[in-house]
Amino acid sequence: MTGLTLKHYQQAALDALGAFARAAQIKGPALAFGELAGRPYTAEPFGAVPCVCLRIPTGGGKTVMAAHAVGLLAREWRATDAPVAVWLVPSDTIRSQTLRALQTPGHPYREALAAQYGAGLKVCALEEVAQIAPPDWGRQAVVVVATIQSFRIEETGQRNVYSFSESFEPHFKGATERDLRRLQPLPDALVTAEEAATDGKGVLKGFVGQPRWSLANWLALHEPLLIVDEAHNAKTDKSFTALKRLNPSAILELTATPIPGKTNVVYHVSAQELAAESMIKLPIALAEHPQGWQQAVFAAVQSQRALEAEALKDEAAGFGYVRPIVLFQAQNANDEVPPEALRLHLLNELHIPPEQIAVATGDTRELEGLDLSARTSAVRFVITVQALREGWDCPFAYVLCSLQKLSSATAVEQLLGRVLRMPYASPRGRAALNRAYAHVCEAEFSSAAHELADRLINQMGFEALDVASMLVQQSSLPLFDGNQPQTPIKSSGIATNFIAIPPSPELASAPGVQIQTIAGEDQVVVTGHIGDELAALMLAEVRGAKKQEQVREKVAQHNALVAAQESPAARGERFAPLPTLGYRSDAQGKLWPLEREAVLETVELDLLSPEAIDLQGFQVTQQSPTFEIDVKVGAAGARVELRQADAGQIAFDYGSTTITPQDLVRWLDQSLFKKLPELTQGQRMAWFSAVINRLLNEKGVALVVLAQMRFRLAQDLESKAADLRSQAAKAQFRQLVLQEAWIIEPDWEHPHVFEAGRYPAPVGSRYTGRYRFGKHYFPVLADLKSDGQEFLCAQMIDSHPKVDKWVRNLDTAPCGFALPTSRGRFYPDFVAQLKDGRVAVIEFKGAHLANDPYEIEKRQIGELWARNSEGRALFGWAMMERSGLSLSQQLDQLFS
Repeated sequence: MTGLTLKHYQQAALDALGAFARAAQIKGPALAFGELAGRPYTAEPFGAVPCVCLRIPTGGGKTVMAAHAVGLLAREWRATDAPVAVWLVPSDTIRSQTLRALQTPGHPYREALAAQYGAGLKVCALEEVAQIAPPDWGRQAVVVVATIQSFRIEETGQRNVYSFSESFEPHFKGATERDLRRLQPLPDALVTAEEAATDGKGVLKGFVGQPRWSLANWLALHEPLLIVDEAHNAKTDKSFTALKRLNPSAILELTATPIPGKTNVVYHVSAQELAAESMIKLPIALAEHPQGWQQAVFAAVQSQRALEAEALKDEAAGFGYVRPIVLFQAQNANDEVPPEALRLHLLNELHIPPEQIAVATGDTRELEGLDLSARTSAVRFVITVQALREGWDCPFAYVLCSLQKLSSATAVEQLLGRVLRMPYASPRGRAALNRAYAHVCEAEFSSAAHELADRLINQMGFEALDVASMLVQQSSLPLFDGNQPQTPIKSSGIATNFIAIPPSPELASAPGVQIQTIAGEDQVVVTGHIGDELAALMLAEVRGAKKQEQVREKVAQHNALVAAQESPAARGERFAPLPTLGYRSDAQGKLWPLEREAVLETVELDLLSPEAIDLQGFQVTQQSPTFEIDVKVGAAGARVELRQADAGQIAFDYGSTTITPQDLVRWLDQSLFKKLPELTQGQRMAWFSAVINRLLNEKGVALVVLAQMRFRLAQDLESKAADLRSQAAKAQFRQLVLQEAWIIEPDWEHPHVFEAGRYPAPVGSRYTGRYRFGKHYFPVLADLKSDGQEFLCAQMIDSHPKVDKWVRNLDTAPCGFALPTSRGRFYPDFVAQLKDGRVAVIEFKGAHLANDPYEIEKRQIGELWARNSEGRALFGWAMMERSGLSLSQQLDQLFS
C-alpha cells in the first residue's frame, strides 16, 4: 500500500481546518470560527482550547483525514515538528485496527504521518507510552492510540492511566517545576491525602498535593493534540472531564452525526461530494416488496446475478475484479425468518450452492478469517441479524435485503453503510455497478423511502437534500441495460404520513392532502410540494414546540424527496455537453487541453532576481523564547528537524547558536518540496539560500529568530512562489491564448458533462430559500443566497422561455465547468441548455468589478470560447445594467 491522494472534499475540509487554525492563532477560536463558519462558536466546556469538528458522512474516509490533520494542526496551531497527539476511538476493535494501520509502513494512514515526520515517528498504545525514552518527547512526533473509555471514569483510581506509576519516574524527574505547575489546575491531577493514607506501600506519602506520576499526567504535560473519532459519543460531562484531564492544546472531532448546539462544525461533507469522488455508490435503487419476504429474497438474488454478469463485462473492459455480494438482514430467532430458515430457503428453494452463503451472527461466525475480496472466495450471500462485527469490511457488498420492518429493524444503517461503499473508491465502467441496491418488505415505495431516509439522516450523517437524490425507485431505473442511453423516468409520487397531525376538516380540504385510514386510525397523508400556507395550516394543528419542530423537519424531508423526483436529472434527462478549450502550437499539431500549466511550461522563473528574494510581507515576531535544532543524517540524506523547546530543556543565547543557514534551508526544502513540485531541488535550495541571506544580512534578522519563525517563513515562501508564477503566467497567457499565438479550439471530443448524481454541493453553501426553481438540472443548488442580484439572475434564467434546463455551476473540479485563465481556472456562475440545443455560459458581475483586470481576462477567455464554437456555445457577461440594457434584456440578447 502507498499514500493515498486526498479527494477534493478531503482536501477542502483540511484546508478549512488549516484556515481556522491560522486565524485562531491571531483572533482566538471564537472569532476565527464565527468568521469562517458564519455561526457562533460554542466555547464550553473547553474555553480557550480550540475544539472544532469535521462532519464526514459514512464512507467519507475520515481516518485518513485525521492522519493528515495531525501534521496540519501541529504546523498551523502548535508550530512544532514534534507534536504529541492522542487519538481516541470508540471501541477496542477500532483501536486495534487504527493502531495497526498507523504502525504499518506503507499503509496510507502511516504514510500521511511519515510524510511529515519520517521514520522517527512513534505510534503506540497506552501501555507502550512509558517505553518511549524521556529525551524523545519533544524530539520526535508521538501518536498515542486509545479508546476514550480508557480515560472516561468518575473514580480515577480505577483506571491505570491515572494511577501513580514508578515507570514514569525518569520522565517526571526531568520535568521542571514550571512544567509541573501547569498540571496543578487539571481535574484529579494531584495526589490527595486520602490516596496517600490508603497507599499500602507508602510511596505516595511524600507526594500529597503534587502531580501524580501517571500516564495521563505525562501526556497532559505535553499539551497533546486530541483526535476524537465518533465524537458524538463524547458529549457527556464524564467525557468532557476526561478530555480536560489530558490538558489538550486543541481538539479535532470527527463524526457523521454531530450533536447540534454542542459541536463546532468547521466543514460538512455532503453525500454528493462523496459520490462525485466515487467513495460511495449512488443512487440507492430501492425496491419495495409488499408480497412478502420470499419475493424480496428472490429479487435480491436476481439483482446479484445480474450485477455479477455486469461485473464480468466490467472486468473484461479493464475495470478490475468485483464479485457483488448481498447482505441479508434476517429476522430474530423467534420470528418467521431467522438466519437458519433463510439459509435453508436459499439452499432448497433458490438452489444457491452452500459455499456461496455465509452466516454472521453472535453464535455463527462463518466470516472469521475470510477475505471476501479474494478471487478464491465463493461467498455471494451474507446472512446477519443485527450488527456485523465492528470494523468488518465487505468491499463487494452491493445489495441490502432486509426482511425486518424498516421502522423497527436494528442496525440497518450499519449494513447500508457497507453497501454504499464503492469498491476501490473508483468508478466502474458499467452504470449498474455505480449504484447500490436495497430490497425491503414494505407496502409502498413512499413509506420505504421515508424509513430509509430517516436512517440515512439520523444515523449516517446525510442531509435531507442529499437523501432525496440518493433514493430512486428500482423499478423505474434501466438497471442492467447494457449502458444504453437513459430514457426519461416517470417516478411514483411521494406521499408522507403525518401521524402527529390531527386530521381536521380544514386540512382535509387542502390541495394534496388526503385523510387515509391506516392501522385503524385516520391519518393525514400529503402528496406534492408542501408550500408555506399548507405548512402553516399543518403546524396550527400541533401543540408544543418540540412536536412542531418534528413536523417542520418532516415537511423539509418530504419537500426534498419531492424536489428530487421533479428535477430533470432525476427524470433521466441528459444535459448537453460543453466543449472544453484546447490548443495547437501549429496547424498540424495535436490538440492539447488548454490549462494554465501548459502556459507555465513555456515560462522560466528568475528566482534570484531582487524581486524574487524580497519577502515584503514577512514580519518578525517572537513566537517563543527558546528553540531547539536537531539535525539527523540517514541513508536517504540529511533530515533536519527544528522545533520549539521548553526552557528547561534548552536555552539559547540570542547572539550565539550552532544552527547554520544551510540547516534552515534544508528544513524549508523538506517542508516545501511537495508544494513546489515545478521547481527542482537545486532551484529551491538556491532560492531559499538567497532569501535567508537577504533577511540575515540586509534586514538584520537574527538566525535564531528565523528558526523560530520557520513555519511563517515557509508560508511566505509558498505565497511568493505563487505570486511569481502568476506574474509570469499573466503576460504569457495574454500572448499565447488571448492574442492566439497558439491555435485555440473548442474540444468537442473531450467535453464537460453534467451527470445525474454528480453535483457535490457543499452543505454549508446550498440554496435554502423558499423560491422553487423549476428548471434547475439538479435537485439542489450550490452557493446561492435567497436574495440579492445573483439570485435575481438565477430567477430570470429559470423563467426564461428559451431555457430548457440550467445549472448553478460548481467552482470545483471535476464536476464544475471551467475555462482556463492565467491564474488557474474560471468557473462561470451559470450554465444553461437552450431549447434549440445550444449551451450558454453566464457570468454575473457587480458593477464594482467591471474594470478589474482579472475579470476582464475572464470575460475575454469566455468570449474566445464562444467565438470559436461555431455558434453552438454562447457566453454572456451579465450585470444589472450594461450598455443601457437591463439584466432581462441582456439575457434576451444572449439567447436570441
